[in-house]
Amino acid sequence: HMWLIILGIIVFTSGHMFRRLLPDGRIFLDQKLGENRAKGIIGITLLTGFILVTIGYYINDFDIYLYYSPPWLTAITHLMMVFSLLLMNVGKPHFGHTNRLQKYIKHGMLSGLIVWSIAHLLINGTLMAFILFGSLGLWAVLEIFLLERNKYQHEKLDGSLRGDIYLIGLTAVIYTVFIVIHYLLGANLYPFI
Repeated sequence: HMWLIILGIIVFTSGHMFRRLLPDGRIFLDQKLGENRAKGIIGITLLTGFILVTIGYYINDFDIYLYYSPPWLTAITHLMMVFSLLLMNVGKPHFGHTNRLQKYIKHGMLSGLIVWSIAHLLINGTLMAFILFGSLGLWAVLEIFLLERNKYQHEKLDGSLRGDIYLIGLTAVIYTVFIVIHYLLGANLYPFI
C-alpha cells in the first residue's frame, strides 16, 4: 500500500504549494469560484491527501527496517513532539491573545513540521517512515526556501503572558489528543516506561 502513501503525499504537498508554484492558477481559482470556495477546494485537497497517507501507513502489511531505535529514544521523541506542536501554534493568536514567542519565530508551522518529521524518524527506522516523514520534512524545508525567495514578510506582534499561557495550554491539549489517537490506532508510545 506504499502507493497510497506516495499519492497522499503528492496530493497533500501539491495543495500546500499550489499558491507558491502556480500563483496565477490560484488567482484564477479565486476569481472563477470566489475566494472562499477556492479555499474550500484546497482544504478538501489537503484533507484527501492526509486521509490517503494515514490509510496507507496503517494498513501497510510489509515494510523494510533500515534501523532499530532503543526504547529510551522515545522519551526524546516525545519532548521533540511537544516542541514541534508549540512551534506549529506559535504564529497564531489564541482567543485574541498573541504569545511572546511569535515575534522571534518566523516560520513556526513549517519549523514545527521539520521537528515533527525528525522526531518520528528517530524512532521509526522503516522505509515507509522515511517516505512519509522524510518527504514531509523536505517539503517544509522547500516551502521555507520558496517563502524566503519571495521575500516573505514576518508580521511581528506584541505578545502577552496570557498569550503564552494559552499557547502552552493548547499545545498540551493537542499533544494529549495525539496520544489518544495513536493509542486507538494501536501504537505503543511509551515503551520506555
